[in-house]
Amino acid sequence: VKTTAGAIAGDAEAESGKVKMLGNIKFDMRKMRKKIYFFFLALISIFPAIIIVSFSLEAAKAAGEFFGPRLNNIVSLFNLAENGKAFSYEYVANAIAPLASGEENLGISEKEKTYLISTPREITLIFVGDIMLGRNVEKLIKEKGGDFSFLFENAEFLKTADFAFGNLEGPISDKGKDLRNLYSFRFEPKTAEAMKIAGFDALSLANNHTGDWGQEAYVDTVYNLKIQDILPVGGGVNEEEASSPQIIEIDGLRIGLLGFSDVGPNWLMAGKNNPGILIVDDYFKEKIKQASENVDILIISFHFGEEYQKTPNKRQESLARAAIDNGAKIVVGHHPHVTQGTEIYGNGFIVYSLGNFVFDQNFSEDTITGAALEVKLSETGEIKSAELKNIKINQYFQPKLEN
Repeated sequence: VKTTAGAIAGDAEAESGKVKMLGNIKFDMRKMRKKIYFFFLALISIFPAIIIVSFSLEAAKAAGEFFGPRLNNIVSLFNLAENGKAFSYEYVANAIAPLASGEENLGISEKEKTYLISTPREITLIFVGDIMLGRNVEKLIKEKGGDFSFLFENAEFLKTADFAFGNLEGPISDKGKDLRNLYSFRFEPKTAEAMKIAGFDALSLANNHTGDWGQEAYVDTVYNLKIQDILPVGGGVNEEEASSPQIIEIDGLRIGLLGFSDVGPNWLMAGKNNPGILIVDDYFKEKIKQASENVDILIISFHFGEEYQKTPNKRQESLARAAIDNGAKIVVGHHPHVTQGTEIYGNGFIVYSLGNFVFDQNFSEDTITGAALEVKLSETGEIKSAELKNIKINQYFQPKLEN
């Protein structure tokens, strides 16, 4: 009985242990169910996200193919100036970066690559005619408050050019003595600043009105221009300086300028130790030839011809062609106060008269109608185009490009 009882007791303990073990098994199953439940929820959440991402990638690809070429038409894209050349980036849809040296193409076609397209930069030069800032022009400016910049309010094209040139028809000074010429001009010193603001880079002094107030006013004019960083062309403190080309460098291109007067005043001719201007003489060809050897492109300004004549005379033609023959590429003329013809001669371009730019000669249509010569050069100095544009001077003596 004892054994039986012990056996029964042992069986009961075993049975009790089995139930406890089963209890443990039941507890583990609950935890497993929770893990399965959360894993299932995670799958449900991730699946839509995968679908959305896949859809987005396809949409982005389609958008690139649709908008890419259109963006290329709307935007130039980037214009970066570097070493005188403009670079533009061409957008290509679904393009890849260019391969580095030594990398394999892996079957990628040329159309799938991006390209940098190099466009040579053009250099724009602007030339205008006679500029007279005294007499009735000065009177009007004083009535309007004294700011000579008013005259150039409609001449923004001077600023947009790489280089702007004109003929200064008189001295800029408050010094000197009036020599009582038939027409004697002198302009206030502040006109130099106004012309700098307008966009002028160089002005010719080689003309018949530069000496209207004597040598002192002439020397003062050279000074007043230099302090405004405007090149005084056709003159200097002596013959050597006057005969040396004024040089402006644009993107590494050396552009030289010389100016000659064929209508005096001969007494103001630059000498070995005397300040003055260049007068056309027996040595002008040699001066042009020598100057052309020191620059990439040489421009010659002539004050020549007959006033109010619409066609150049034989002497004008002879002088201008001689300048081209001796190395000049561009010849610009003034003095007639009206426009004259142009000529392509040899490897150069000639405009015989640009007429007036700022003047109070409002007595005829011809004297209030001038011209601006726009020349475009290649980066090596070759003339790509030359175009005359009409200038009209209004009742306030303001020049403006006509449509």
